[in-house]
Amino acid sequence: MRLLLLPFGLIYGLITSIRNFFYNKGWLRSFEFDFPIILVGNLSAGGTGKTPHVEYLIKALQDHYKVATLSRGYKRTMKGYGLATDLSLVEDIGDEPKLYKHKYPKTEVAVSENRVTGVYYLLNDEPETRVILMDDGFQHRRIKAGFNIILTTWQQPYFSDYMLPAGNLRESASGKKRGQVVIVTKCPADLTNDQRLRFKSQLNLENNQPVFFTQLAYGILYPLFIDQPVIQVQPADEVILLTGIAANKQLKQWVGERYKKVHVASFADHHYYTQNDLARLLTSFPTAKSIITTEKDAMRLMEQKDAIIKAGFSIFVLPVDVRFLGDEEAFLNLIHDYIEKYPPNAAKAAVE
Repeated sequence: MRLLLLPFGLIYGLITSIRNFFYNKGWLRSFEFDFPIILVGNLSAGGTGKTPHVEYLIKALQDHYKVATLSRGYKRTMKGYGLATDLSLVEDIGDEPKLYKHKYPKTEVAVSENRVTGVYYLLNDEPETRVILMDDGFQHRRIKAGFNIILTTWQQPYFSDYMLPAGNLRESASGKKRGQVVIVTKCPADLTNDQRLRFKSQLNLENNQPVFFTQLAYGILYPLFIDQPVIQVQPADEVILLTGIAANKQLKQWVGERYKKVHVASFADHHYYTQNDLARLLTSFPTAKSIITTEKDAMRLMEQKDAIIKAGFSIFVLPVDVRFLGDEEAFLNLIHDYIEKYPPNAAKAAVE
């Protein structure tokens, strides 16, 4: 059905290609800071595992450097620049920034729809910052990050995808040239060396663009609220898988293999849950009282605690980690080498 939209995809692709051409030629201005900025992005419209990969970098770097993240803060109600605190709400900063601040309180978390302004204010507010992890924004060409990490999935790589709206690409595959590193995400655990080599050849990268392969590993469920009716969920329980993320296929498979009866309730990415949503769950699945959800969804559900408890639901959160299928040390060496090119006081110098 989406193939019928190919003509519109061609038009969209032409527009984005012209825009990128103007930036590449310098006819549209890009801003570059003399400071380490690592961007985690993709060529597609989400679903590549961006959030867990940003978390991976936070965990890998936070014991070595003062780390900050910068996001647009998608679907937040406030505009302009903001620096997250422990009391920030999802509606103020967005669900992903809320997740970063909630799990990694020592990390400075900033939001700004204008990334250039965001970097400037962030470095002014937190001059001890040693590295900024920019969450998404690969197509936000007004700022030029020094180190771009492009994510593409094993299941739907950019070389077999189409432009929006026929496919999921936000720009043509030629955009891969701007990446310093490509990570193939959501890989099968038993990936063979021959499969890697074939896949790598299809990515069609330059010799100086290393490729890494990762998988998502789910952790142990934990209750969202300590005072909810049930604080443990059993394999024999009837559960609802509640998600508002870009791609939940792998998650559905994982939950389906571990619980006897699973009802799937899928919402749009970054969906803000309401009391009406909970009422519909009660009506649709009256005998299921346990909900399994993602950590990103949990940030939005936390703010509906009273309604959730009143409805009798118990919510369990499934954490996810990134695991490299080999070459992890080589990847981290690239990251550390890039950051160490800049002096410790680079933040102050960058905004003077």
